[in-house]
Amino acid sequence: MSASRKKVAVAKELVPWWWTEIGQKELKGLEKAVRNRHINAGPVCEQLQRRLAELLAVPHVVLTTSGSAALLLSLLACGVGPGDEVILPAYTFIAAGHAAMLLGAMVRLVDVRPDRPLMDAGQIEAAITNRTRVIVAVHTDGMACDVAAINAVAARHGLKVVEDAAQAFASRGPDGMLGTLGDAGAFSMGITKLITTGEGGFVAAGNDQTHARLLKLRNHGVVAIADNVFDEFGFNFRFNDMLAGIGLAQVQRLPERIEAVKQVYRFYCRQLKGLHYLKMIDVRLADGELPLWSQAVCADREKVVAMLRDRGIEARRFHPPLADSRHLDAAGDFPCARFFAAHGLILPSGTDQPLENLHRTVEALHDIAAVVKTPIGPAAIRQRGRKL
Repeated sequence: MSASRKKVAVAKELVPWWWTEIGQKELKGLEKAVRNRHINAGPVCEQLQRRLAELLAVPHVVLTTSGSAALLLSLLACGVGPGDEVILPAYTFIAAGHAAMLLGAMVRLVDVRPDRPLMDAGQIEAAITNRTRVIVAVHTDGMACDVAAINAVAARHGLKVVEDAAQAFASRGPDGMLGTLGDAGAFSMGITKLITTGEGGFVAAGNDQTHARLLKLRNHGVVAIADNVFDEFGFNFRFNDMLAGIGLAQVQRLPERIEAVKQVYRFYCRQLKGLHYLKMIDVRLADGELPLWSQAVCADREKVVAMLRDRGIEARRFHPPLADSRHLDAAGDFPCARFFAAHGLILPSGTDQPLENLHRTVEALHDIAAVVKTPIGPAAIRQRGRKL
């Protein structure tokens, strides 16, 4: 059976929330690395690092094992340690919170904006204490948070800015390429990202000093293990040439993958416009933002998810707010974050999601409109005595 016929057959059984293809180019990249005995971190990693640095227009990129490891390395490179505090948006994936905890730091949360799940820069200063070391600016789903405002706050207080661009590779904001505007930018190459090596990540470094620090941190505190005394902290966060071979093949397909996720988002925006219970979250394509996943807010989300599932369509709920993760010890009142956590929905997306799956999803969502009567509105929120 041909690849295309297989895809249609699977699509009739299940519409997955994410679909990406690993094909012959990726297999050839892997095979080439193995045949040339490039197994651990070596020349293929160096080639991929150079290519990623070119694409991001930064001096250096350092590959590592995951986006989570990239966040951990970024915080380490910025000097985060025991007793420090790291500021995060109240709605984001938990990886940055766990990275801070692993370093012995505490997490302080700032609510997100009511229109898009991005850190509200106007609330950051209220969260700063004399222990604050880093602000983590998270570009959720390729949407640009206000890095210029965040950098300005950081400069006033002598803080570092780490960009969590795990969901924002190749996405731009008003000030440039996301992940290149702070002191370090952490990216992911996980399976649900624009380019994937299964697992993997990298850090964009804007200067030689940060680059040198990252190289030592990911290698047990030394440049070359065989020739060094271990007198500085580090750990094994090295990538490998086999997966880098897959990454190089993925990068070759980057333009078509970028266009694919844009087309998925545009399709949903056209086809779902006017539904009373569901509204697409605004991704500013004209400004260069790239919608990795097609996301919406909807009323009666649990019912919607269940009805989609009954029709063989997988949709993904947004993560709960970080304040609900009690081990972070960062409780507080974050109404905007709770709104998105309660209503956010990721529709079937992906660089290779079949058009048939998108049509099935849209048809189902229109049918569901007859059952879900509650309209979705803006986050009706009051914070610090003022309406947003």
